[in-house]
Amino acid sequence: MLQNRYDVVIIGAGPAGLIAAIECCRPAKSLLILEKMPKPVLKLRISGKGRCNITNSAKIKEFIAHFGKNGKFLRHAFGKFFNTDLLNYFEDLGICFKLERGGRYFPRNDNALEIVDALLGKVEKLNIPIETHSEVTAITKLPGEEFSLTIRHAAPGPNTPPDRMTLKAGKVLLATGGKSYPKTGSSGGGYSLASRLGHTITPLFPSLVPITTAGDIAGKLKGLSLKNVSASLWCEGRKAAERFGEMVFTDDGVSGPIILSLSRTIVSFLNNKLSVKIVIDLKPALEHQALDQRLLREIGQYGRQELKSLLKRLLPMKFIPVFIETLGIPAETKLKGLRLEDRRRLRLLLKEFTLEVSGCRSFDEAIVTAGGVSINEIDPRTMESKLVKGLYFAGEIIDIDADTGGFNLQAAFSTGWLAGRSM
Repeated sequence: MLQNRYDVVIIGAGPAGLIAAIECCRPAKSLLILEKMPKPVLKLRISGKGRCNITNSAKIKEFIAHFGKNGKFLRHAFGKFFNTDLLNYFEDLGICFKLERGGRYFPRNDNALEIVDALLGKVEKLNIPIETHSEVTAITKLPGEEFSLTIRHAAPGPNTPPDRMTLKAGKVLLATGGKSYPKTGSSGGGYSLASRLGHTITPLFPSLVPITTAGDIAGKLKGLSLKNVSASLWCEGRKAAERFGEMVFTDDGVSGPIILSLSRTIVSFLNNKLSVKIVIDLKPALEHQALDQRLLREIGQYGRQELKSLLKRLLPMKFIPVFIETLGIPAETKLKGLRLEDRRRLRLLLKEFTLEVSGCRSFDEAIVTAGGVSINEIDPRTMESKLVKGLYFAGEIIDIDADTGGFNLQAAFSTGWLAGRSM
C-alpha cells in the first residue's frame, strides 16, 4: 500500500527517473517512483533499434556542441557524470560495452534489455517502490515545503490503490520524457504539469524524425539505402547544414542517420513557413572537375556503350531508372553521342540530386522531442526549478536535444544522476 507522504516522488520510470531514484536513495529517506505505463523504461527497451546506443566517446566540448545553443546548460551535469562515468556505472552492474564507428557505445551483446534489467535490478535491490499504471494528473505546491499529487490509477484492483488518490511529497522530480514514441508513455503529460506550476514550455516539435518529400521519387526508391553520400540542407536558397554518411528512401521521403541529424533544423525551418530542399551529393569524394574528368575517361573508353551502362558503374541499380528520368536523357543514348551540355547535366545531377521537402513524420516516429521546459528556469547545478523550490527536472522534458549517436541518452542519465544527488 502507498503511504500518504514521501520525502521524494519521482514521476517517470525512464532512464533519468531510475538513475535519479538510485542516487537519491538513503535509508532515512522515503522514496516513490510513479509510472503511468504497465512497465517501466519502455522507450529504453527499443532504443537504438533494441541495441541501446548508451553514450558517445566524444570529449565534453564536442559532446555539448551536438546539443546546439542549449548545450551549455549541460556542462555542469556532464562535468559531474559523463560518458566514462556512465560506462563504469553499468560495468559495475555487470554489463560490458563495445565501441563502434562514430564513437557510439553499445552493450557488447547488442541488447537494450541488459541496461533495463541492470537498472531495475539495482532499484529492486535498494527496495525502491515503482508504482505502475499510476498517472499524475495534477501537482499543487502547498504552503511551506510540500507538494500534493493527484494520481489516477489505470488498473485498480484488490491489491492496488484506488483509481484516484492524493499523496504528499517533500520534493518532486519530473522525468516524464517528451512526446516522441507516445506508445511508450512519452505523451507530453509532464509539460502540462510543469506549465501549471508556472514553467515556460518552449515550442515542441519532433526531432530525429523521418522527412517527407514532394513528388514520387521517394516512393519509387523506397527501401534503397545510400552509403557514403553527402546531404546538404538548403533553406530559401542558402546552404544551412551538411552531413556525410548513410540515408535511406521511405515510401514518402527520406530517413537514415544523416537525414535524422538534419531533421531538427528542417522541422524548425518548416515551422517558420520557409522552403527547404535536400541536395544529395552522390559522389562526394570527387569534386566537380574530377568527376568531369572521370566522365570524359568513361566516354573515351566506352563510347559505344549506352548511358545506362555508365550509370551502372556509378549508381545502385534501383536508382538508375529514376536518375535517368530526372536527367531527361534517353537511357539508350551512346556515350560518344553525349554533348557538352549533356555531360554537364549528368555531372550536376550526380553532385546535386535535389529533393523538395514537404514535411516530416509525426511524434509517433520521432526519436526525441525538441523544445520543453525552458533551461532559463532550471538551475544547471542541481536540476532544481528556479521558480518552485523542491521541484526538479531530468531528461527529455527539458529543452535539450541532440543528434543521434548516444548524446540524448547520456543527457538523460547525467541530468537524472545530478537531480538524484541534489534532492
